Amino acid sequence: MPVKRRTQAEQFYFSRIPIPEDTTELCSIDKMYLPDRIAKDPKKKEIWDFICIDMEKRRCLSTTYTLLISELVEVSMLIYQCRKAIDRDGMIVEKYDDEGNFKGSYPNPFVRILASQQPTMMKLIEKVGMSPRDIHYLVNPEATALTQIETVATEMKAITYFR
Repeated sequence: MPVKRRTQAEQFYFSRIPIPEDTTELCSIDKMYLPDRIAKDPKKKEIWDFICIDMEKRRCLSTTYTLLISELVEVSMLIYQCRKAIDRDGMIVEKYDDEGNFKGSYPNPFVRILASQQPTMMKLIEKVGMSPRDIHYLVNPEATALTQIETVATEMKAITYFR
């Protein structure tokens, strides 16, 4: 049977080995480098502040996140602009020639841009620890269920059970 690896908390409780201190240098929002393209746009600055304040409150803001946060701000703004254009023009765009004759209907190009940016945004959100799952585990990494989980299995002929 393979040996179970103990968590840091288990090592401390059972072997009295002290938990190593986290050497990550945390910083505050005023220490973060703010790129000019974000500082000049009030909407981007608002998103930047929101993300940095959130990460600072969760004690995980570091200057090493500068590039990730700036990219998350840019992707968020691009998604916002795409949604505005889709709301304004609709999902289908009708094309007309110079004389006003109907040429045809085409999918709005902003739909494709939006679809390509959403997975990128979700990956960046996970990288900075802002998804609900990540926030839960960052706050309580040693989380375990408080109540025991009981399973009931009935033997079935079509299923092979290993014991």
